[in-house]
Amino acid sequence: MSQLKWTTSDKYPGVRWFSDPERPKLSGGRHDRCFGIRYAVAGRRIEAILGWASESWTEQKASHARQKFIEAAKSGEAASPKEERESVERERRERVRRERHEAKRDVSFRNYFLEVFLPDAELRWKPETTRKSKEHVENWIHPVTGDTPIREIDVSHVQRFRLNLAKAGRSPRTQQYVMRTFTMVWNSALDNGIADRRCPTKAKSVRPPKLDNERQRYLTEEEADKLVACVRARSPQAADMALISLDTGLRFSEIAGLTWGCLDDAGGFLRILNTKSGRDRNVPMTTRAKGLFDNLARGADGALVFPNTLGQRHVQVPSSFKAGIVDAGLNDDAGDPKMRVSFHTLRHTYASRLVQQGVDLYRVQRLLGHSTPVLTARYAKLAADDLREAVESMERREQMRRKPGKVIQMAKGVDGHV
Repeated sequence: MSQLKWTTSDKYPGVRWFSDPERPKLSGGRHDRCFGIRYAVAGRRIEAILGWASESWTEQKASHARQKFIEAAKSGEAASPKEERESVERERRERVRRERHEAKRDVSFRNYFLEVFLPDAELRWKPETTRKSKEHVENWIHPVTGDTPIREIDVSHVQRFRLNLAKAGRSPRTQQYVMRTFTMVWNSALDNGIADRRCPTKAKSVRPPKLDNERQRYLTEEEADKLVACVRARSPQAADMALISLDTGLRFSEIAGLTWGCLDDAGGFLRILNTKSGRDRNVPMTTRAKGLFDNLARGADGALVFPNTLGQRHVQVPSSFKAGIVDAGLNDDAGDPKMRVSFHTLRHTYASRLVQQGVDLYRVQRLLGHSTPVLTARYAKLAADDLREAVESMERREQMRRKPGKVIQMAKGVDGHV
């Protein structure tokens, strides 16, 4: 620093500065400057360095600081230049903190999703959930919100991307999923201080789409046999997976995740772990299911029962199963999506068989692994129909018993005897 030349201010007495060419240039191309002051109090000469222009020091500010030091020294309440520098540094750091916080709050919805929300969510989500959430943001939310900071996004943005979804013919369920992704990201931003108000999807003017995509299709015994046969012609493993769903009500993801350690041969149960609802459960095996597992080559407890061709877990329903549905012609006349057969239809078929055999909905809920009875309630109609048939059958028997019999006149013989 001794090699650098001080320049005395022409405008402010006692203020001087020097430039350092090794420091980054400031806006306008000027080298950073370091400001200092000189003054005398009670015959004592004092020199001090205050700080750099990059730290918001100017000639005028240095002059004000010099005058304050002089007045404080005369009044006996002198603050040292060092203390002043520390005070200024604290102010500078606080200003930088505020500026960085404001810049952080200016992040767009898409950037926050990719940089903050998704890295954490991926640790908990399945790959398919991650893929769909990315599609929601890229295809529907980002085209509307663009570079708008999250804190400036409002109800109008939500209404616009919902309108785009509706115009594109996306189902109410898809609209619901996109809104759910938006809400999760917004709530995360709220927790991190990026957003500062309740999510726009919760506004009274934003009405959730009416949703009625509950599948109504259940397979008859004949349809189930035909489907399994058609699938087996293409893939024995896919047919085995279908049979397990028909006989246990397991979701495809639960079947794909079955390991040999999940089989309780002694108790006759399947232990279903890491389920969609987050609750493990035991499901009794039918005789057919037990026989199926007995005919498979048993592996180690941690080995998958139904691995794909690479020895890994299936991430989606095999194409051979979908082709089997086509071969069986089960969707030929299914105009309404709710009446189309899918792998999940097997789970519905299992539940419908239970209800029609008189199993109460509480036990059906436990077998299916529903976290609440709301989903299980869809099968109540089947139970009601079955009860109605029982009452009607009873009534018919009662009517037959009470109906007077027809009197038949027997012919008499010549002697007057029958």
